[in-house]
Amino acid sequence: MDYISETVRPIISACKSMRAFAGGVRRPTEKDRVYLIAAGLLFVELLAGVVWGIQRGLSSLFAKEILMIASFTQIGMVTSVFGLTKAVTNLFMGALSDRVGRRPVIVVGAIVSALGGMVIASADQFTGMLLGTALIGLGGGSTFVGIMVAMTEVIPSRIGLAMGLFQLAAYGGSTLGTSLAGYLAVSYGLRQPFTVLMAISAVGAVAGFFFIPKTKGFVHEERTRPKERVKITAYARQLAPMYFAGFSSKIMDSLVVSFLPLYLVGLGMDIGRVSTVMSAFTFSWALLQPLTGHTSDRIGRKKIIVVGLAGSVISVVTFTLTGSFTLLVACSLLLGVGAALFYTPLVAMVSDIAPSELEGTLIGSYRFFRDLGYFVGPLLLGTIADNLGLINAFYATSLILLVATLTIQLLAEETVERAD
Repeated sequence: MDYISETVRPIISACKSMRAFAGGVRRPTEKDRVYLIAAGLLFVELLAGVVWGIQRGLSSLFAKEILMIASFTQIGMVTSVFGLTKAVTNLFMGALSDRVGRRPVIVVGAIVSALGGMVIASADQFTGMLLGTALIGLGGGSTFVGIMVAMTEVIPSRIGLAMGLFQLAAYGGSTLGTSLAGYLAVSYGLRQPFTVLMAISAVGAVAGFFFIPKTKGFVHEERTRPKERVKITAYARQLAPMYFAGFSSKIMDSLVVSFLPLYLVGLGMDIGRVSTVMSAFTFSWALLQPLTGHTSDRIGRKKIIVVGLAGSVISVVTFTLTGSFTLLVACSLLLGVGAALFYTPLVAMVSDIAPSELEGTLIGSYRFFRDLGYFVGPLLLGTIADNLGLINAFYATSLILLVATLTIQLLAEETVERAD
């Protein structure tokens, strides 16, 4: 219960601060300002998550139903383009945000995502969808990495909690976005959700400009780092296990985004039920991430990551064992629990290792290698599905996650003792 109360305390404090200022009760303290900045960051991230949820929830169905694409590999290319552009953007925008600040990167990212939604909503050709998806990948990568690093600056002494709150906003928004996309698609067709995506991105850009100040001035504590660590290459060996685990996690996610909807449609489910199963995954994933992140601050990252990866190995396989809607929702919820256990502690591990002057660069590089799984996964799994059957794509994903589990267990070093 202490873990839960400490996890929600920053959210409650931010709400109290906003209520006090709105009523003119008192002037803001430095701590209040930190909470308000965190609340602004999380609000913009929530909107970015809704945008992402619309894109991830409907991309494969849009390609199949609107553009009449039949090949699993070709459908997988949509997610691959998203993954590649998001990965490259993470790498460069993380480093750029170290130089120009977080807010410009966040705002520009939201604007680019809005352009992507506009392109997809009007697309009649596969190339148009690929272009729109690339723009959403570019925009999402910029927004996500900018907010992620800003959160570690606002709450530098509780990295796991900061990352957990960030992921709660991202995946909570994604859950809302996928549910909204399903409703809009059923009611108005598969193009309408992408028009709404454009509008939400525009709101995110405006909110980012007005609600997010420069965050570097709010770093109150400097985490202690060995002074001899001055080169990025010096961290390669330490970060490699996390990079591979993150890469594997996105192969799993690309299975869910690209092929789980097609698998469910093949079982006879309509778009409403498909979006429910998809939303269940991101719902449990989002809900638990602040708790798992904060818990990893207390008991360590590695053991939680290993348990989450191992659980995901089993959960992926269970999808192939039932055709029941209720059981598939349960499978999706369990997969989200496994993802919550490893996802936030992995990036917290990277932040533990990174010195403050390279934090944006190293988090960006982690997100680059992680999101490469979004590029490789759909192409690999699509090829397997076209040649060996869709169900074998699930088995291949489970095998990759098993290798990631062993990699973390055998090669990763615990880092929580380095975090303040």
